[in-house]
Amino acid sequence: MDNGITTQALIRRGIEGFNRALEWWSFELGETLRLLTWFNQPNFVEFEVNDDELLPLSGEKKTAAGARRNVKLRLDDQAFLFRRIKLPTAARKNIDRVIGYEFNKYFPMDAEDALFSCKIIPPSATSIEIEIWAIGKKSIDMYLSMIRQQHEIEILKLSIVNRQGRILITRDIEKESRREDKNNKTAFLRALNIAIAGLLLALIVYPVKRIDAYLELQQQEIERLEKQAQPIIELRQKTMAMNQRFDQLAEQKREVPNQVSIWSHVTKSMHGRVTLDRLEIDGRNVRVSGQATSVEGLLRSLESDQRITEVKINNPVKATADGLHETLNLTLMVRE
Repeated sequence: MDNGITTQALIRRGIEGFNRALEWWSFELGETLRLLTWFNQPNFVEFEVNDDELLPLSGEKKTAAGARRNVKLRLDDQAFLFRRIKLPTAARKNIDRVIGYEFNKYFPMDAEDALFSCKIIPPSATSIEIEIWAIGKKSIDMYLSMIRQQHEIEILKLSIVNRQGRILITRDIEKESRREDKNNKTAFLRALNIAIAGLLLALIVYPVKRIDAYLELQQQEIERLEKQAQPIIELRQKTMAMNQRFDQLAEQKREVPNQVSIWSHVTKSMHGRVTLDRLEIDGRNVRVSGQATSVEGLLRSLESDQRITEVKINNPVKATADGLHETLNLTLMVRE
C-alpha cells in the first residue's frame, strides 16, 4: 500500500516537472519566432516628462529585460522650438536636407545637435511655406537612456509629442542602431536562447525524476543568488542613474538655456501673425524683422504679454508689393 502511494506521488511530480519544462521551452521558442517574423508588432509604451521626472502613462508598467517596444515621449510645449519659413518650390523634393544646410539660421543650434521635422503647408505657384519643429538631441538622448536603465526597454521607434498628444517629431531608433553597429546583439541573444531551449529539450528524454530534481536544485540556487545580489545590484543601478542624470543636467544647464527659452517664447507669441525674415537675440534684447498682416495688431499682442516689454518700431511701416502685408522691424526685451 505504501509502495503504491509513493509511486503515484513520484509519477505526479514527474509529470508536473515535465509540463513546467515544456511550457518554458514553448514560450522561448514562440517569443523567438515572433521576433524573427514580419508578424512582430511591438507593444506601445508612453512616458511623460514632468520636472525632469520620467513617468509611464500607458502600456506595460513592467517589462522583461530586453523587451522591444515603440515609445511615445510626451513633453511640455515649451521644450519645442518652432519656426515658419518660406522656400522656393524646388526645395520640396529634398526639404529635410535643405533645412539642415541652414538650420542654425532658423534655430540657435546646429542640425547635428537637434531632432526636427518639417511640415509643408499647401504651396503657392512660386514658393512653399514650411512649419519646422525642433528639439535638442542631447535632452532626448538623456530621456532615452533613463528609459533603458529604469525600464529595461529596447526602443524601436520614438514618437515625440506635445501636451495635446500631437506627434511633432519621430525617430527610428532601431534603424539608427543598425547603421551604427552592424553586430546585432539581440539576434545573438535570441540564438543563444534557442540553443538553451534545444539543450533543455534534449534533457527531457532523461528520466523525469532526475530532471525534476535537477531543475529544482538549480531554481533554489538561482533564488539564493538573486536574493543575495539584489540589494547590491539595486544600489549600483540607482547610483549610476543618479550620477548620469546629474552630469547630463549640469551639461544641459551650461548650454545657454536662457537663449533657447527666449527664442521659444518670442516665436510662439508671434505665431500665426508674422512671417519672420530674421530674429536676433542679444542677452534679453530681441530684434525682429519680417512681414505681418497687421503691425498694429501684433504690437497689441506683444504688449499684452507679461514677459515682453520695451517694444519699439525701428523703421516706418510700409505695405508689401501685393498690399496684403506690412513690413516690420522692431526690438523688444524678454523678462525672466
